[in-house]
Amino acid sequence: MTTSASRIRLAFFAVIAAAFCLPAQAATRRMALVVGNNAGGPLDKPLHYAEDDASKVADVLAQLGDVPPSDLLVLRGRGRKELQEAVARMTALVAGYRSNPDDRTVLLFYYSGHSDADALELGPDRVLYSELRDWLRDTKADVRVLVADGCKSGALVQGKGATRGPAFEIKLSDQLDAEGEATLTSSAADELALESREIRGSIFTHHFVSGLRGAADASGDGRITLSEAYQYAFSHTLTATSSSGVRQHPGYEYRLAGKGELVLTEVARPSASIELPPDFERALIVLVRRDQVLAELTSDAARRVALAPGEYALRVWRGTRAFAARVTVAAGEEKHVAWSDLQAVSAPAVAGKGHVDEDQPEGLEGLSPEALAEYQENYVRVGDKTVITVGHNYARVVDTFEVYQGKFRKKLDEDAFYELAGRKDLATWYKNRRALKTTLVVGGLAAGVGGMVSIIADLAGGPCNIPPGDPRFATECFKGPNVVLPIVLFASSAVLMTTGFALNEHPVEASEVRRLADEYNTSLVRRLEHGPRREVQTALRFGVTPFASPGAGGGLLFGARF
Repeated sequence: MTTSASRIRLAFFAVIAAAFCLPAQAATRRMALVVGNNAGGPLDKPLHYAEDDASKVADVLAQLGDVPPSDLLVLRGRGRKELQEAVARMTALVAGYRSNPDDRTVLLFYYSGHSDADALELGPDRVLYSELRDWLRDTKADVRVLVADGCKSGALVQGKGATRGPAFEIKLSDQLDAEGEATLTSSAADELALESREIRGSIFTHHFVSGLRGAADASGDGRITLSEAYQYAFSHTLTATSSSGVRQHPGYEYRLAGKGELVLTEVARPSASIELPPDFERALIVLVRRDQVLAELTSDAARRVALAPGEYALRVWRGTRAFAARVTVAAGEEKHVAWSDLQAVSAPAVAGKGHVDEDQPEGLEGLSPEALAEYQENYVRVGDKTVITVGHNYARVVDTFEVYQGKFRKKLDEDAFYELAGRKDLATWYKNRRALKTTLVVGGLAAGVGGMVSIIADLAGGPCNIPPGDPRFATECFKGPNVVLPIVLFASSAVLMTTGFALNEHPVEASEVRRLADEYNTSLVRRLEHGPRREVQTALRFGVTPFASPGAGGGLLFGARF
């Protein structure tokens, strides 16, 4: 018995010792450096949403990408120096994790902001693409994923020795056995990148993040791979920009060796999720706390989106109708939204791009053919209009509106529309604002022309009569009153024209204009319910006509006509 018990004790201690002596299990360490900068070079107009885009990417990586807060760095509005310091911190993190030779490290770098064919533009600072690649390579991370959302960012995948490969799948998991780098860009090397006011962000990043939150889950396995995210962002960016005239073609390049799949996010078991009803065409999910569009789903993608717990506004389109709802999702909850949970809205705050809502108010089926014909000639609609502003290394999509009347879409000036809608105060306000804008712009042009005329007059023999070739020309002709007047006129021109163009073309919000249009159309239907409007004028007219007849003399003939 003693010998048997001793053997049992020895076996037990051997098992314990073996367990403690087992090598540490290999793991994949995930890090991210996320950069957003609205400012560009001196010729660049500031972007609106680049820094917000960075926040969206950081949120989805922290919530679904298994990137711990200690390994996630976010730079908003920072320059070259801060970026170098952040890369150095990433290098130190990688070095710490490499103490276990079996661990694999993955670094994801994301950038949103101005760029050109050679460099990222961080305000007045520039970081060449070649520098950025060297910095990231020097971190010694086993796998590096670079995502650049900026104009002409495709130059990153057209450098010397770069090759485009076929679609690829590399899993970011504990079984990852790969090394190298992959690069995704929002546009080709000669293309501009667009941002949109409707989605309040860059079009590419908007669809990239939507894909990471579940829209790109083509396989339905709850894991979004790098190839799924890229393919989803590519197709939807191309579709969204095809109607704008400034098409974007996202690009990719990879130099990876090894095996496995690179999974960027896990949406199978998120902290919370929302699933939309079937048969919708387009949906936007808005985080109420920030009033920020977090994701978009379309009919060709998954119906489920992974989110953090919180309150969300849903805007859903089916056919020509729009619906809305607010839902609150608790931690661990899977919220299933039914059509009965959504309320039809006649004036959605966000409309499909290029889409014109042709919904008609209820009650038309009761109109006579004549009344229906009159309605179709006089109803008012507010259509979406996309305006693209193109500048030096940037392009911006601005979603605005226009008012038209009748089925033939006759354009209606806003002041005329406000008169129809019974809002003479708005009509007067719009007229005055438009007149002020015109006055400022015309005044600025006049001041500019005056400055040119003043210079030409001086050079043509006014107070200065020295020919341009004479050495005294520069010192004698451009001083005193010969210079002051043109400077004043040109400065006045700049101020007037800048102020004029800065005035909002539509001082009334589109949602208010749509509401007024719906009220006008409803009142028009009510007026026509008993038949088309007919203007019947009844008047009593008197007339006095002199007359003369043979043998009867003459006189005046009084008459009346109804």
